[in-house]
Amino acid sequence: MRVFGLWAAAGLAVATSCVLGRADAKAILGVDLGSLYMKVAIVQRNSPLEIVTNLHSKRKTEQMVLFDSGSRFYGSDASSLLARKPQLTPAHMSVMLGRTADHPNVQVLSERHYPLTPTFNETRSGVGLTVDGTEFTPEELVAMVLSHAKDITAAYGGGTQIRDVVLTVPGFFTQHERRALLDAAALAELNVLALIDENTAAALHMGIDMISEEPLNYLFYNMGASALQVSVVQFHSYERKETKYATKGKVVGSFQVKGKGWDATLGGEAFDARLVDFMADEFNQQWNKKRNDGVEKDVRSFPRPMTKLRLQANKVKHVLSANSEIPVFIDGLHDDISYQTHLSRAKFEELCHDLLLRATLPIETALKSANMTLEDIHAIELIGGGMRVPRVQEEILKSLGGKLDLGMHINSDESMALGAAFHGANISTAFKVRHVGMTDINPFPISISLVDLESDDAKKGTLGKLFGIGKKEKEEKKAENEEEEAWSKHATLFKSFGKVGLKKTIAFTHDEDVHCAVDYEESDLLPPQTEHAIERYNVTGVKKFAAEMAEKGLGKPKVSLQFEMSTSGITKLIKAEATVEEIVIVTEEVDDDEATNETEAVAANETEAAAANETEAAAADPEAVPVEEATPVESDKETAEEGETTKEGDNSTKGDNSTKETKEEIKPKKKKKTKMVEKVSLRIV
Repeated sequence: MRVFGLWAAAGLAVATSCVLGRADAKAILGVDLGSLYMKVAIVQRNSPLEIVTNLHSKRKTEQMVLFDSGSRFYGSDASSLLARKPQLTPAHMSVMLGRTADHPNVQVLSERHYPLTPTFNETRSGVGLTVDGTEFTPEELVAMVLSHAKDITAAYGGGTQIRDVVLTVPGFFTQHERRALLDAAALAELNVLALIDENTAAALHMGIDMISEEPLNYLFYNMGASALQVSVVQFHSYERKETKYATKGKVVGSFQVKGKGWDATLGGEAFDARLVDFMADEFNQQWNKKRNDGVEKDVRSFPRPMTKLRLQANKVKHVLSANSEIPVFIDGLHDDISYQTHLSRAKFEELCHDLLLRATLPIETALKSANMTLEDIHAIELIGGGMRVPRVQEEILKSLGGKLDLGMHINSDESMALGAAFHGANISTAFKVRHVGMTDINPFPISISLVDLESDDAKKGTLGKLFGIGKKEKEEKKAENEEEEAWSKHATLFKSFGKVGLKKTIAFTHDEDVHCAVDYEESDLLPPQTEHAIERYNVTGVKKFAAEMAEKGLGKPKVSLQFEMSTSGITKLIKAEATVEEIVIVTEEVDDDEATNETEAVAANETEAAAANETEAAAADPEAVPVEEATPVESDKETAEEGETTKEGDNSTKGDNSTKETKEEIKPKKKKKTKMVEKVSLRIV
């Protein structure tokens, strides 16, 4: 939760523009920061979109850091010593970002017997990891991994000044977790252009060359190391003009995320944990039988043998994905006792039976949120490492009713990093690439609550109560407040599964400073122990502005608060203003000739209308007598009189040139004209 005080437009801009940056370099990184491995892609000028290989020429890097002898080791260097020094090698840091110690995803780490489990830090009111007596925050550890991503990119040939990056996040990440990742990137001195959901990045990578005349609905099934995510994506195309002056558009591809579903604790490591528990129980039986001292001991209390079992379980899972059985042997697992067993695929599926049943539930959730059925889906794409388990694929086919084939048309490990890098090139002004439209959704509903901001006098009264000052005044104010109900407003700002990249304005009439609270609404989608508070803003300046308008005899100001749900899934207040409509009477002076011309124009119009009426009457009655024939004598007299007048006026016209010049020099008379103008008094608060 963050609190901002909005004093002026400049202050508001500083408070809300420090989240995401703009590209200013010749290369952009796309980092898929998974819970187990990190993949880095790069896009740069005159080069194709490609994956960055690390110092060991591997295309993915383990997300762990080893602290040993005053040095830090990353990737394969840390992984090779993990079994020997598990308590010096923190891992799974991204799972702890922005979460509390009692969050379900954090508690899972303790249940799976990891050597380093997070603890609550009272100073920062969050979780932390203690490594060899030194406490680190998850943001610090993730920043170290991101710094290593910069180092391997520089060694790969991307240059030393690459700072622009697009990061992937799980689709169920809340605002707190997204902001924690941004804080980690800031510690690593990275300029984050955007955050993009993992499945959305994979869909973007797939849609680079996809242009379809008819909309196609795809279901992306992503089972990673720690979580399962399912997204329903609709691909289509539209005509887009390259510039505003272009007369003809170009057909480009586009896609929109329609629905999402997930299981935040079901992943490849959940299957590993079942094998670890099975092997630990077997070893305990062998160990206690060999000791035979009447004391039951558990190998789970010792970090090093448990780390060895966890590494062996991961290897067993990979082998059983392609084979029906595997022998297991660990030399000197603990207390100079070796462990030996034999595991089959049938036994593995038996141990993970309940997990396999959970593997298809997010598909139903995603279809329901998209208002679709299986008949509306045209294809399914599998991504992530966990989906390689054969029984998982069988369960997916069973849930689909055999109507669709399982597609693996994109790289299941690298598509998310490649899509993130391409997204950075799409939104950057430093690159001109093929445009692909993208629209994502936010799964959690967000609401806004407004109350009167506590004034300074009220705060002083609170302090005065401690010293017995202002007691009488407070009792009088309390009596007045009881008569008036407290002012408050509440509304849903962004609905569940609504589009991102939107702006919404909340308008209301008020004359007091406002305290604005942006929170998550109660929802079954939010994981337990999730903090509902997102942002807190103090909108000041409204009371002073209302007082100024009241002195002019005007009404209460209309306060408008504009919020944005960015494409990165972050909500913020971007503008606050108060307005009052004022009607002002303005008097203008116009030339008298203009008024005369207006009168003559009106008279001419009336004459033309009368003549038209007479013509119509004549046409309607053929026997009617024309006006000229009915009054010939009067017409002659008028003509004669006009002739005499002209003759008499000949001399005066010729001999009075000075009078004519004098009339021309006379200035036209002024005439006052009054009109009403609406004037809007505006103040940015």
